[in-house]
Amino acid sequence: MTYTLSAAPIAHMNPLDVHAIYKLRVDVFVHEQQCPYAEIDDTDALDSTVHILAIDDETQQLAGTARVFPSRVEGESVAQFGRFVLAKSARGNGLGNQIMEAALEYAAAAFTTQPVYLEAQAPLVDYYSAYGFEVCGELFDDEGIPHQPMILRRNPRRD
Repeated sequence: MTYTLSAAPIAHMNPLDVHAIYKLRVDVFVHEQQCPYAEIDDTDALDSTVHILAIDDETQQLAGTARVFPSRVEGESVAQFGRFVLAKSARGNGLGNQIMEAALEYAAAAFTTQPVYLEAQAPLVDYYSAYGFEVCGELFDDEGIPHQPMILRRNPRRD
């Protein structure tokens, strides 16, 4: 499978792409992972939030997405990475790595001096560690799923 990746704020997307983002996130986070919390938040609509989209070249359907936005963690300015999700049909074929690489490249260009911060679901700590992320806080529960704060202080895509 091949995918076309793009990055843009929601205001620059067509309504069907926005719908596809929310549908995929609800399908995975709310239904599959059974986290019945509000999946749409104001951060999505900020001009400073960039959404990475991966469109399946064959089906033209959204296969995965993530977002990067400016935030503050314990008083430090960071590029926050989150809402990283893949459709079931797109898992296990390297698409997650493509989205992660695109997000880190965007963060390196847009947030040249800030670290990248994320809150990893506990089973994915090793995945993010492979990109250079380090644990930076205590494990916490988010809607019944353990999450681990992690930070990438030196973004290798800048070097």
